Amino acid sequence: MKLSSKTHYGLMACIVLGKSDAPVSATSLESQIAVSNKYLERIMRMLSGRGIVSANRGVNGGYYLAKEPKNITIGEIVRTFEDDMEIIECVSKDGKCKCCPSQRVWKKLFNGINNLLDEMNLEQVINGRV
Repeated sequence: MKLSSKTHYGLMACIVLGKSDAPVSATSLESQIAVSNKYLERIMRMLSGRGIVSANRGVNGGYYLAKEPKNITIGEIVRTFEDDMEIIECVSKDGKCKCCPSQRVWKKLFNGINNLLDEMNLEQVINGRV
């Protein structure tokens, strides 16, 4: 399985925001995580839609975390960009499998990945405890 670059940059953006005591401008964030303005806008819009980041406009404006880093799981961030980590149709939330006997394998993998990601929070990553 390969995760998207949005996931990588989204996590990096959250780390930068989590380390800052003040809102971070889009320009500063772009340079710190090395992405274009348009790409950053898409990433931040997705994170904002999930209630992970917020933004202020104006001279002292910028992006900031909407919650404390300890209250943001890595799973929340990853699922923002990875279609809720549904690696195959068999693991969809409705539980209606129309596929094959291998469904248990995919469900176990899905649960394992999500449990691992949910055990880690942004504060742990920022502090190097992961």
